[in-house]
Amino acid sequence: MNCTYRPATSNDIEGMHRVRKAVLENRLTSNKIREEHYLPYLEEQGRSWVALNDAGEVLGFAAGNRKTGNIWALFVHPDAEGRGIGKQLHDMMIAWLFSTGLSELNLSTGIHTRAEKFYEHAGWSLVKIEDSEAFFVLRHLD
Repeated sequence: MNCTYRPATSNDIEGMHRVRKAVLENRLTSNKIREEHYLPYLEEQGRSWVALNDAGEVLGFAAGNRKTGNIWALFVHPDAEGRGIGKQLHDMMIAWLFSTGLSELNLSTGIHTRAEKFYEHAGWSLVKIEDSEAFFVLRHLD
């Protein structure tokens, strides 16, 4: 399956939210995150990227905050897992965030999840575990 990667637009929000609601780990259990919450991560606070299939459907997305260095989201639809989509989105987002002058990025994810292992493998450092969340940092190496 071919994938196209590009910065997300407001037209992608519905597909991004569909992916977010479909994931099997770090699931949304309420309406705490709604479609309007994606808007600031398109340009105002940061940037988002999408991976699209040949039909233009969102298979995965990533969103980072350029003001705080926080990774707000990195999700791949369960039907598209294991194809390197998450790694590609991660690498694009990280490169862009560091290019804005940030020297340290941060995120949290559920403990004992595939996401936790993904970030460890990608070079993130675990800094603490609090309740059921693992907190990571990634420092830019000059």
